[in-house]
Amino acid sequence: MNRGVYVLALATFVTGTVELVIAGILDMIAKDLDVSLGTAGLLVSVYSLVFAFGTPVFSTLTSKAERRKLLIAAMLVFIAGNIISVASPNFAVLLAARVIIAASCSVVVVNCLVLAANIVAPEVVGRAMGLVFMGISASLVLGVPMGTAIAELLGWRMTFVLVAALSLIALLGIVRFLPKVPPQPAHPLGRQLAALKSAKIISAQLMVAFMLIGHFTMYTYLTPFLQATMGLSANMISLVFLVFGIAGVAGGWIGGWSADKFGGARTFLLILILFAVSLSLLPYAASSWIYLLIVVPLWGALAFAPAAPVQSYLIKSAPESADIQISLFTSFMHIGIAIGSAVGGVVVNHYPVVTNAWAGSLLAFLAFLFAVYSVTRRGKSGEPSLKAAAGSGPNAG
Repeated sequence: MNRGVYVLALATFVTGTVELVIAGILDMIAKDLDVSLGTAGLLVSVYSLVFAFGTPVFSTLTSKAERRKLLIAAMLVFIAGNIISVASPNFAVLLAARVIIAASCSVVVVNCLVLAANIVAPEVVGRAMGLVFMGISASLVLGVPMGTAIAELLGWRMTFVLVAALSLIALLGIVRFLPKVPPQPAHPLGRQLAALKSAKIISAQLMVAFMLIGHFTMYTYLTPFLQATMGLSANMISLVFLVFGIAGVAGGWIGGWSADKFGGARTFLLILILFAVSLSLLPYAASSWIYLLIVVPLWGALAFAPAAPVQSYLIKSAPESADIQISLFTSFMHIGIAIGSAVGGVVVNHYPVVTNAWAGSLLAFLAFLFAVYSVTRRGKSGEPSLKAAAGSGPNAG
């Protein structure tokens, strides 16, 4: 495997960490910068909105740029955003830093995947891209609990110091090990939006958004939830995030296996119902460690399990625009994250934090309704209805 692929995996690790770690240090930021938890949650919402809308826009605007040079420029901007975060004197400056970080991340993640596919032999492209995605998974398992623990010991600003330091190492590796890669063609924005005209497709993408809205209504405020309900220390909360992350990686694998065996539609329909139930159980699970260590891994696995089934479903439902659908899938995910964090902020500012779990569960159930609507529509290619899919073979959906 080309050494550059491991450098790209490190780059996606730091970008994934800087996105997700906010959930672990939100209360520290709120106290230090003298804002409410709900206001601090805007750090997640603004980041995700910029990422969601920035990915297709920046992909179009930078389509004529040489990929290695573009990645170097994006990493420099990313490092600058983290340095600004460290030095932020108030919440407004930190929020502006999140905009800078999100814009650069939208370029970094896409170009890491492009470069990984172009610097290895054709027979190992899948493994190379898998390693790059593993960087994102590792940020969930290692980056979030590590960043949370560092914040507890040295202050939340040191989490961004760590990210900036690791980013600098990744940047040096990109300069040292990656070759030049020519510009890649990009789809015009008009064509990307045209891919959403089908009721079957738009409802599937809205399903993705509403599931993430439900998830981040709770996940963004998991730290204050655990403090309010169980009085956990930061180190114990880091352990909970670690358990959640490991379960999330396992859930991603289970979702992919189930999609291959039972079909994407049947897999994500079942997952969505179980996911909504797991969120509703969180307030009750907080009564003891035993219950918490049952429900949190279940929630974590179910949160990441739909990714492969939904993408498989989108590709089969709209094969003529498969690459656009996957890009839009990422955008709708981040729209869901942004709205979910904002909704969670409104809830936590007016009600006890346990209410976030029930609100998230309700929103996740709405995602299930969008899923049912999608699988009962026929697409342009005559995809089977829900009834027909249920009676078809293992690759249905």
